[in-house]
Amino acid sequence: MEFKTIKLNKEDGMATITLDRADVLNAVSEEMAYDLAAAIDDVAEDDQTRVLLITAAGRAFCAGGDFKFEKIKGKQVLTPEDLDIWPKTTREVRRGKIPPRAQRHIILGLQNLDKPTIAVINGVAAGFGFDLALACDIRLGSPKASFVIGYTSAGVAPDSGGTWLMPRVMGVAKTLEYIFTGDPCTAEEAYRIGLLNRLIPVEQLQEESLKIARKIAKGSPIAYRLSKLQVYKGLGMDLDTALAFAMACVTIATGSEDHKEALRSFADRRLPEFKDR
Repeated sequence: MEFKTIKLNKEDGMATITLDRADVLNAVSEEMAYDLAAAIDDVAEDDQTRVLLITAAGRAFCAGGDFKFEKIKGKQVLTPEDLDIWPKTTREVRRGKIPPRAQRHIILGLQNLDKPTIAVINGVAAGFGFDLALACDIRLGSPKASFVIGYTSAGVAPDSGGTWLMPRVMGVAKTLEYIFTGDPCTAEEAYRIGLLNRLIPVEQLQEESLKIARKIAKGSPIAYRLSKLQVYKGLGMDLDTALAFAMACVTIATGSEDHKEALRSFADRRLPEFKDR
């Protein structure tokens, strides 16, 4: 598939989505939102893809929604047209912004994707960009990465899943601290609190991210699929239910060809070749 605002590349079991609006810090327009949703759907339907990376061109990961704030910069009195830059409610279709339906599609699409997902964060991730990174399973970043809530500073509440995702990644207290203060979370702090899985030098970020993705791509898709399902579904289960669910997943996995291949490769002292069967 070809897109105007993003790039989608596939090779060796890896798919890479690159946000490609560097001139506006990869701020998400309506077109970009639909492109991103379609790309995630494409990856979901591709049995040859075993891991998805999301990264960005330029010096930012994603600056959030593409709101044209330069139109009101320095104005003391705002006209109705100026105020329309920000939607009055999340129900209205946002002209030139992030449509709620596409926004929901992207976040849920990543959470429900039965493949591992990796956000490669090369700069600021603000507003929706922050939530996009949170929706991925793993986050890798350079010292130039930073995270900004953005919503409350603009007088609105978060609306793209961040309030559900953030406490599960960084805890309730840290979540509310950043929501209330609007302060940026630096790369070093993000790594300390577990928001970033790894902090990688700028010049090594892409190479190391691909190295991790290649390792994951060689694993068993069945094992990954069932494990990811357990982790996310387990967040809403009590321990007794989670243990029963885990046993059901193990039963499915041990009956797979991938499991048999793992046993054969161990006996043969070679690397396994998983076929997702």
